[in-house]
Amino acid sequence: MILEVQGQNICKTTSKHFPGLCWLDSSCRKVCIEQDKFEDGHCSKLQRKCLCTKLCAFDNIPNDAGTILVQDVKTLEAELLEEEIFRA
Repeated sequence: MILEVQGQNICKTTSKHFPGLCWLDSSCRKVCIEQDKFEDGHCSKLQRKCLCTKLCAFDNIPNDAGTILVQDVKTLEAELLEEEIFRA
């Protein structure tokens, strides 16, 4: 599930293998690379989730794109709320 698209087609998703709250970027990065098969990873600041990142490839959109888009909107909303709270 893609959570967010950043500049230069970088996509984020919550790690499927990281257990519990995320406090160390290095631990998250290791799980993202070795188990989730992503290129990088870091901890979200407020929700303490492990977020994996990689280059996006939009030509491989799955058949259930509508379901994924709904999930994306919900997750993006949470990420935007996190950023807003962190700025305050």
